[in-house]
Amino acid sequence: MKNIVLITSTTLALVLSSAVNANTNTRNTDAASYSFSIGADSKFAITQSQHIPATQSREYSLDVNGQSLQRGVSLTTSAPGALVRISAADGRSAVEPQMMNISQKGGKSFAKGSGFDMLVDSNSMQAQGIGFQRGTTGFKLADELGKGEFTLQTNQKINPNGKYLINVFEKNSDTALYLKSKSGSYFKGETLKVDAQVFDQGQAQTIRNIKGQLVSPTGQSYPVIFKKSGDGYQVKMPMKMAVDNVPGALWELHTEVKAHVNGKLVQRNGRVPFSYDQMTASAGSNVQVVGGDKNLKAMVPVSVKKDSRFEVRGVLYGTDKVGNMKPIMVTHTADNLSRGAGQITMEFDSSILAKSGLSAPYELRNVELRDQSQMAILK
Repeated sequence: MKNIVLITSTTLALVLSSAVNANTNTRNTDAASYSFSIGADSKFAITQSQHIPATQSREYSLDVNGQSLQRGVSLTTSAPGALVRISAADGRSAVEPQMMNISQKGGKSFAKGSGFDMLVDSNSMQAQGIGFQRGTTGFKLADELGKGEFTLQTNQKINPNGKYLINVFEKNSDTALYLKSKSGSYFKGETLKVDAQVFDQGQAQTIRNIKGQLVSPTGQSYPVIFKKSGDGYQVKMPMKMAVDNVPGALWELHTEVKAHVNGKLVQRNGRVPFSYDQMTASAGSNVQVVGGDKNLKAMVPVSVKKDSRFEVRGVLYGTDKVGNMKPIMVTHTADNLSRGAGQITMEFDSSILAKSGLSAPYELRNVELRDQSQMAILK
């Protein structure tokens, strides 16, 4: 069976990062190239199709204070066995599940955690290293409680003004919020498009209330407006705000909905991630492959709008004895470019070329341009 070489965007990023670091002793101020071969016995596949973000959510969150928890907070569930997590904003004032009571609307009351399964207090949560912030506790509503409306209340002495986040995850529910972005990446000046729908057992449900906000990697938030679209809602928002980025981090659209399903209120919170960058350069289509087998190069024209360090990735193809084009190597080259017309020269590894058994004519395919300062794919 032939080996398959699958090159994903994540794989390429890791390889380039390690290669550039290995080839520069101090700082990235000069051109740096790296190539790796595609074996003759390998079936080569490279994925350049854009990832379209789509998420589904069976959970919702509530922001409450200590006083509300002492008086009683209303929770609604659409299926038995919901998982509940409570996080203290200060990371210290945890509300322990053993001190909490829960009562069903018009039904029984269960004191001091007796209505819960799988109680996890704050110490256990930290000891298990689950990754939640300090001051977080959790529990599962006992299956015998069923679904419906509940009141959650604590007897614990806590700061009435303390802030808490309650997260309710209904893992057994048939009702989910679906969010789908038109693209996984946007550039300044483009229009963000995200569709929001609620489905229950495959049937679209009527959304009664929806709101959302954009959140940048640094925590800045921007309000968005959803408009009715078909059996759901849609955001169409021109992206004109500052590109407030942290390298490698994504923007997110946070969405809250309320829908009536079979006459009952269902709440859902969801988020969909995407990249948001500046279009700082573009690669030209007139790529020239020049030189002999020992000094083969590709000249990639780049039109630069803003000074930065750019990277070109591509796959070199050569010709076999019967005239078929076959891939030889994947090459990455990074260089600093100033505003205006520029060029990145890709140098191909002559030893890989010699071992391939392929010859001219050569062709560079799957060309991709990136801005390393933004970690953004420009083409």
